[in-house]
Order: sequence, then C-alpha cells, then structure tokens
Amino acid sequence: MRVNGTLRSGIAAALASLLLLGGCSAAPNAGKGSAAAPVAIAAKESWVPAWALSPLPGGDTATYDNQTVRHILPVAVAGKAVRLRLSNELGRQDVRFGAARLALVGADGTIRPGTDRPLLFGGQVGGVLPPGAPLLSDPVAIPVTAGDRLAISIHYPGPAIVAGHRPNVTIAGPGDLTQAPVLVGETKRSPTLVASVEVQAAAPAPVLVAIGDSITEGDVTHAKPAGTYPAKLATLLAARGGDAGRLVVLNQGISGNRLLRDNAGANLLARFDRDALAPAGVTDIVLLIGINDIGNGFRRPPEAVTASELIHGLSQLRDRAHAQGVRIHIGTIMPYEGANYYSPQGEAIRQEVNAWIRRNEGFDGVVDLDEAMRDPAKPGQLLPAYDVGDKLHPSDAGYAAMAKAVDRALFGR
Repeated sequence: MRVNGTLRSGIAAALASLLLLGGCSAAPNAGKGSAAAPVAIAAKESWVPAWALSPLPGGDTATYDNQTVRHILPVAVAGKAVRLRLSNELGRQDVRFGAARLALVGADGTIRPGTDRPLLFGGQVGGVLPPGAPLLSDPVAIPVTAGDRLAISIHYPGPAIVAGHRPNVTIAGPGDLTQAPVLVGETKRSPTLVASVEVQAAAPAPVLVAIGDSITEGDVTHAKPAGTYPAKLATLLAARGGDAGRLVVLNQGISGNRLLRDNAGANLLARFDRDALAPAGVTDIVLLIGINDIGNGFRRPPEAVTASELIHGLSQLRDRAHAQGVRIHIGTIMPYEGANYYSPQGEAIRQEVNAWIRRNEGFDGVVDLDEAMRDPAKPGQLLPAYDVGDKLHPSDAGYAAMAKAVDRALFGR
C-alpha cells in the first residue's frame, strides 16, 4: 500500500501543478445578445468540478413533451460563477431544449430572491444536443458557497427522449415554467440532461472520484435512501483540513452497474475514461465494483463471470488510471450473503477476487471494505447495524463506516 505521507505529498504536488495550470483557463464569451456579461478569470482561478452524475441510455418513447423539469442539486465548491455540462452522450437522437434557468434555493426548495439567472449556450436560449455529444453552458455570474443548492430548470418545447441519469426531479406543464419560484408538479426519478456542474473557484482543487455501482451511488431501491459514502467522506475530509480538506469528492456511481457487461448504463470498462479520468483536476479514484457481475452471473448463467475475468478488468482500470497520472485506490467487494442473488459459487469468486485485491498488485492503496463492513460472527454477511435490510446495501451507519474506512486508508488516523 502507498504510505499515507506519500499520498498527502502527492495531493500537495497535484495542487501545485494545478495552480501552475490555472492561468491557462479562459471563460467562453457569452456571445452577442447575451443577457449575461462574460466572466473574466484571474490568473489562478479555475473551473472546478462541483457535482456530477454519470449519463444513462434513453428509452424509446418521449420522456418529456412541452414540459418543464427542475432538478435541485448541491455544489461542493465556492466560487463566483457556475457553468453546466449537459449530456446526450448515450442518446440515439437529437434532444431539443428551450429555456433553461439556474437559481439558488433555500432549505424549503424555493428560489432565493435575486438569484434567478438565464442559462445560455453560445449566447442563445436553448439548443440541440446531437447523439453522442455533450454541451457546455455559458458561465453564469452567481456567487456560490460549498453546500449551496442549485435549482436547474429546463423546458422541453416538444417531444424529447432524454438519455441521462435519473435523480429526483419535479416535472410540470404544459409550457415554459422555468421562472416559477416554486414548480408545482410530479416529483419522481426521471432523466436529466445535467451531467455536471463546474464552479469558477479562486484556485484549482484536486478531485477524488468515487466510482462503482449502487453501493457508491447511494441505494435507491428502498423507500428511504440512506445517503452515500462519498458525501460522508467529503464531510470527513473537510473536517481534516489541509490537503485532505481541499479534495473535491465526485460521486460517479450507477445503481446496477457492472464491470464487464452493460446493465444500468455502460459497463465500467466502457465509461471509465469519461466518468473517472476526464473531470478537471482528478488526482485520485476510489474504485468499488464487481458484486453485480458476480450476482447477476448466478441469476443469468450466460452472463456468469470468473474471478480471473474480474481481476483482468480491474487491472485494466488500474493501468488506464496510471497512464493518465491518476492514483487509484481499490475497495474489496463487500459481503452479500442473504441478498437475492447470493450463491455459494458467487461467494467463492468474491473471496478469490478479494484475496487478489489485498495483495495489492500495483494499486495506490487498498480499502478493505469487506473487513470494515462484515459481521465478525457471520463474515459472509454485512454487520446488521450496517445493513439497510436487503443484505447488500449499507444503512446510514454503514455508509458512515465506509467513509471512515476510505478516510483511514487514504490518510491514516
């Protein structure tokens, strides 16, 4: 394993390197006729990722039709301006959108007075995303602090099949309701074009990407989701201060995701470069993947995997991260005895893969989440206090334990 001091030194070196690069950034011109003036960037200011979600494929029928969709999300970084990255990277047809707006919201979810701003694209209202393409918005001059929540409202003037992640959003219509202080409609999990938010920060910041399946994303299969370990990790790192406190934590988990086969979204081998290596300033990755490959292989024999196949796939991610100069820390696969796709054969595969992970063949660190989360009396199962109830996903206490395990592995006590 990498020595804790080496990791701390690595983050400090990454910060120095990012500061040297900060003067190369430039904000795009908002364009003739824009409602917002161009945002100037000082020598050390930089666009820092402040929130992200991995895109998912779209369906075959229109997701929205002359409706307004509002998504409320948190930002992890303070700064004086914000821009969005929209994504149709997994779409199969053009997506046309109309008016879009950004605003800060209070604790009750209502727009904070004086913070509502138009989102423009090349100085224009609305746009078209062709299949496979992302789209950056023009910068929006709006001061934000870490922990603020943004409301992103997008109007789809006609039928639109949106290929995007499915967070909780509010859908209302018909018509353009993007300026409504409170959007009254149906709130449910539904696709959003918004793939990431960047903040124009006073200085560059190193980024840690947590990537994996629903255990990373935060379980969404239950009525009361317990939270996420990346969010709890961010809180622990902020409390540490220093280099650790400078780390921005992005959650790029996808519920149902697998390493080797498409399931919910592209397999991790396919999406790794875009979701883990591409975010600006990424220095570290925490990888936890494999349980869905093992479990679904039991339920669907044609999709069965071997330990060797999983080890080869994990090795590929290690090598691709290192080729880009990014540190990668790997978590052991957590206990799952009692889950609906458990099998003794799958458990044997999990044990073999975990034994390989613990030998640490070239990773920058190992987070032994299996050891941190298992029941000492029944090591094939999660500790009951850490189990949300399905023998697979962590409870709130379980996510807290995961965050502490990652914190200790990366930075020591």
